[in-house]
Amino acid sequence: VRQELTEYGVIPEEWGGSNMFVEVSAKKKLHIDDLLETIILQADVLELKANPDASASGFVIEANLDKGRGPVATVLIQRGTLHTGDVVVAGTSYGRVRAMLDQHGNHQDAAGPSDAVEILGLDSVPTAGDEFRVFEDERDARKLAEERALRERLKAQEAKTHMSLDDLFSRIEEGTTELNLVVKADVQGSIEALRDAFDKMDQSEVKINIIHSAVGGVTETDVTLAAASDAIIIGFNVRPTAGARKAAEHEKVDIRLYRVIYQAIEDINAARVGMLAP
Repeated sequence: VRQELTEYGVIPEEWGGSNMFVEVSAKKKLHIDDLLETIILQADVLELKANPDASASGFVIEANLDKGRGPVATVLIQRGTLHTGDVVVAGTSYGRVRAMLDQHGNHQDAAGPSDAVEILGLDSVPTAGDEFRVFEDERDARKLAEERALRERLKAQEAKTHMSLDDLFSRIEEGTTELNLVVKADVQGSIEALRDAFDKMDQSEVKINIIHSAVGGVTETDVTLAAASDAIIIGFNVRPTAGARKAAEHEKVDIRLYRVIYQAIEDINAARVGMLAP
């Protein structure tokens, strides 16, 4: 692992580099104290400080759509203090913090720098990695979130390409085939893991396209999109709605549901190999 990390410029101190390495095992509970001491030492050396009195800002670590609670985002606060009732914007999502929970599920009224909390009250599910910050005015928050959402939609439309006859002939000559996928999952992390796994597959003859991905159950809209795009729907830790099941039967759309990520990867790989030219 150390040898492979040197390819990315991450060199251990004992090899003459500047990166501190700590060997830990959560399973065997080894060297956890060493890790905490190293983090504190590094924070002191770098003089890392955060202002707890400023407006809160930080990053979304994970997000999911909960059946009873709606959009739930786990955020890591880098600066300032987040309070219940604050108006926040996270990527293309916005809302007033209705409730905050710590890692034990206890309700919190405030969370300061370096705290990780679950927040409820956003209008949609943000993307893991989105930056969030507190706004004074809810109208300003809504305006920024809507502008970002519009930019995302325009970007997606620009990325869409319609096949012309010239394209068709050139693709037949190249011998390439496309496998379109609609991916729905319980959390953003699962989508990222699947996307990463599909990207790593050999795509010289069969190109794998994820035409749409989102958190939440499989809906009729997903089935309509899959039917129009000749795509397969991959559901990870989610279920289709009754309407989606009927629409899939009617449109002859294949919905594959998984609870183990490797099974999804194996099935797509098998489909890819099955589509390969002799």
